[in-house]
Amino acid sequence: MIGFFSLLYKVLSAIICIIPIILTMPFGDLPKTPVIPNDEATNAYINEYLDPDISAHRSGAGIAPQNTKMAFETVLYNPDVYGVDTFEFDVQITKDGELIIMHNLTYDATSNAVEYFGHKDVNASELTLAEAKVLNMGENFEINGEYPYRGLRGDDIPDNLRIATCEEIIDMIEANDNGKEYRYIIEIKSRNEDGYRAADKLRELIIEKDILDRTIWASSKQEVADYMKETYPDMPRSADVPEVIEFYLYARMGWDLEDADVSYIALQIPHRTNILSNLANIGTRKVINYAHKYNIAVQYWTVNDYEDAVYLIENGADCIMSDYPDMILEAVKNTQE
Repeated sequence: MIGFFSLLYKVLSAIICIIPIILTMPFGDLPKTPVIPNDEATNAYINEYLDPDISAHRSGAGIAPQNTKMAFETVLYNPDVYGVDTFEFDVQITKDGELIIMHNLTYDATSNAVEYFGHKDVNASELTLAEAKVLNMGENFEINGEYPYRGLRGDDIPDNLRIATCEEIIDMIEANDNGKEYRYIIEIKSRNEDGYRAADKLRELIIEKDILDRTIWASSKQEVADYMKETYPDMPRSADVPEVIEFYLYARMGWDLEDADVSYIALQIPHRTNILSNLANIGTRKVINYAHKYNIAVQYWTVNDYEDAVYLIENGADCIMSDYPDMILEAVKNTQE
């Protein structure tokens, strides 16, 4: 297990190495930088050029309350509108060991938890599933300047706006597959021991539901990512933060990535959404070509701008995660014309 200071040293060392590269090397691609298809790729997540997977980020957070059954139903039951291939969502573990679909560490931002329990920072692991089921998970969802589900309480809360378990969502998707085998990107948000428990539970569920070959898992919590790598090395996973930094350094310098002995199958990286993507453009053809050379799929989040979507599609992205999957579908269709 990588300790905190060891991890901090690794990240800072990588950043120190990257800064002069960013400052001295030109950003982006030359106008005629070609897309280099990897025809020998054995990674099933590397898609054909101009045909990326469309992923509903947090199950479609821009069209319905994030990570709710309502959001999943919206994109699942309207395949022609949203064109989703991959469901991206987050999981945490409850006090009684249930794996629930939830992004934030607390219920505060998305539900009426503060009002109901009388205090802030209502953590996911502090409640049982039954206790969490009383909450309105659409309380703070805003669309077109309005909050359509705010104020619903008690029996007025529809079942598809109550907290959902990972198992019931996977069962619903698998039972309504629209003739296709959907893929899953599942990120564990729980920390420390809760994160380890969540990883164990998720592993069991993925095996039970027979979706191992269609699921990429991840965690932004480094101690959980390390636990997952060490305990379940057979699970397809995305690169963690230090590995992304290491990848970018190798790509910029043109080094042989085989020397890094990577074990991830995908990069799930931001585009114009955080400090890393603002410092360095990691959506270029050079980056994607380099990843494909080493049989690594490149998947981007959270792409909510049409022009950004077109840019990534034309550069060879393998998957684009968006709060608005219908917009990504439009971008894919237009670039294929």
